[in-house]
Amino acid sequence: MTDARLPTGLTGQVLACSITFAGLACIALTGFSLLSFYHGRDAVLEDKRALLSHTEQLVRQIPELKQRYQDRHASTASTRFLLAGQSDSETAANLVQTVQALAARHQIEISSQETVPPHPVGHFRAISIRIALTGTWSAFIALLDDLEHAEPRLLVEDLDIQRARTVTEATRGHSSAVDATLSITGFRADLGAPGQTSPTP
Repeated sequence: MTDARLPTGLTGQVLACSITFAGLACIALTGFSLLSFYHGRDAVLEDKRALLSHTEQLVRQIPELKQRYQDRHASTASTRFLLAGQSDSETAANLVQTVQALAARHQIEISSQETVPPHPVGHFRAISIRIALTGTWSAFIALLDDLEHAEPRLLVEDLDIQRARTVTEATRGHSSAVDATLSITGFRADLGAPGQTSPTP
């Protein structure tokens, strides 16, 4: 058995340099790989931090957004369903004006009207008026349709219809004239203040 001998001279120097360069190349590649991995992880962490920050910002906005939604929803509901007015008497006056305008549109004469004492219904106040009117049958049907689709919403109750006993300018010459009495009810928010919820005389 003979001992292995490393090359000497120029060949040995070339081999030594080659091994050295190969070692350095391996070290460099390893370093670049680690550096690339580090930068990649750093970018991922930065994206996660940005996402977390954005999520936390949205979470902080939830109470404000919820309040804005509730305010807008309440405002829309008030406009569509509730009568305007800060007191029972003011709300009743607004209801009377609304009904008078609808009756005048269809040339229906209101012979009498009275305000029914308001009463609580859950968190609302029911505001009602009782009216008697005279008009043609077609005009009366048109009025009922307007009341059904009115905003704020109105309820028609205690309806009584009979052939007209009197002749008005609008019903002259019409055989379908009718006298009718009915109650019309709307609602307003119950604000809870005694001065605002007292019954209208």
